[in-house]
Amino acid sequence: MTEQPPPYAVPAQPQPTSTYAEWGDRAVATLWDVVYYLPPLVLTLLSVVAFIAGAVASDTDDDGLAAAMFILGAVLFLGGAIWGVVRQVNNSVVRQGRTGQTWGKAKVGIWVLQEQTGAAPGWGSCLGRWLLHGLINQAVYLDYLWPLWDQPKHQTLTDKILGTVVVKRV
Repeated sequence: MTEQPPPYAVPAQPQPTSTYAEWGDRAVATLWDVVYYLPPLVLTLLSVVAFIAGAVASDTDDDGLAAAMFILGAVLFLGGAIWGVVRQVNNSVVRQGRTGQTWGKAKVGIWVLQEQTGAAPGWGSCLGRWLLHGLINQAVYLDYLWPLWDQPKHQTLTDKILGTVVVKRV
């Protein structure tokens, strides 16, 4: 008697279901993403401290220290700004485009998917999603609030425009 091969392995990561994520799930994921973006922000805030120290040093006629603090402030600011943009694009566009999850969404257990195919949205869609969220929310923060009254899918305006939904595992 020949032995049967084992069944295919179950994927290690749970697959998303068709249960739509609630507004609270999305809000908590956004807060986790804010935590993810804190290190570059701290670096940028330290640049402000260095600039202030440089200004104080220039008032005391210590030009060498003032120049050093201004240079340090510029380096910290530039480093924090570049690191922040890279981290934001990597998380919101690259990672979410490939997996359907930002760092925060992974913590909460929700995914962004193309509504028609159920697949991760891809980089282009996530870039559009990131830019569109920013554009709409610059005006009235309506995009973040829209899932509160959108039933049953709890979509943002951006989701509706790009044909995406946010789902959670059960």
